Amino acid sequence: MKIQYQHRKQKFHSFISTNNTYPLHLHKHVELALVLSGAINVTINKTECTLLEGDIALIFPNQPHSYRTAEASKILLFFIDAEYPGDYAADLAGYVPEHPVVRQEQLEEAVYANVHTLYKLYDAQGDARMQKAYISIILGQLLPLMSLQRVETVQDLNLIQTILAYVDIHFMEPLTLEQVAKELGISKFLLSRIFSEQLHISFRDYLNSRRSALAQIMLQSTSQPVTDIAFDSGFNSLRSFYRAFRKEYGITPNEFRSHTQGTLRQ
Repeated sequence: MKIQYQHRKQKFHSFISTNNTYPLHLHKHVELALVLSGAINVTINKTECTLLEGDIALIFPNQPHSYRTAEASKILLFFIDAEYPGDYAADLAGYVPEHPVVRQEQLEEAVYANVHTLYKLYDAQGDARMQKAYISIILGQLLPLMSLQRVETVQDLNLIQTILAYVDIHFMEPLTLEQVAKELGISKFLLSRIFSEQLHISFRDYLNSRRSALAQIMLQSTSQPVTDIAFDSGFNSLRSFYRAFRKEYGITPNEFRSHTQGTLRQ
């Protein structure tokens, strides 16, 4: 299982996503997803379920989650900094929902009305105070339906967030387990254990995964030589680049570029 830390600078952000498929990731924001049409599979903390039209998922900060659309879906997404609305910051930081998905039959029409009003306010760049007010109302309507449980490992979750954020910023630089541990003020043994036991991937494989993902984008969107892309992505040799890229995508960088260019010409 591979996981990525997702940076979002905005305190509050919203958009409609069509046929969303997104790999396992986590972030410090609260994420609310309302299914407008179709069906989408969501995995939250290793539990997978299918959301249908009218269902809502509320994902708390630092909860690993992913989306997969099998046929077609349209969802309305909100990303909310836990401290942005203010009123529910303590609940969002210190608890997680036992039932993060609320089905349509559990929801009153007022919830949908408030969610759509919030999106219209955001889309029209409306008063931020009104946006915060509607966020608080929506959270107040949803949280009682979710059986909140106190998080006993908030410190560990915050440490995971800190680790992945650091790697996400510096992955193009020469990085070692020892260096990252020293920068973050923890032991290399703890750092290694967090990757293996909580993220289920080694530090080296996670680092190579982030570098390969950048290389894939560069192979597809630029005409840079493969050698330059390898080193610009953070790899220290062509051999390690080819080995990591093949492990990640099943083909070599050259094969990926040829396939991509062939697709674009069709």
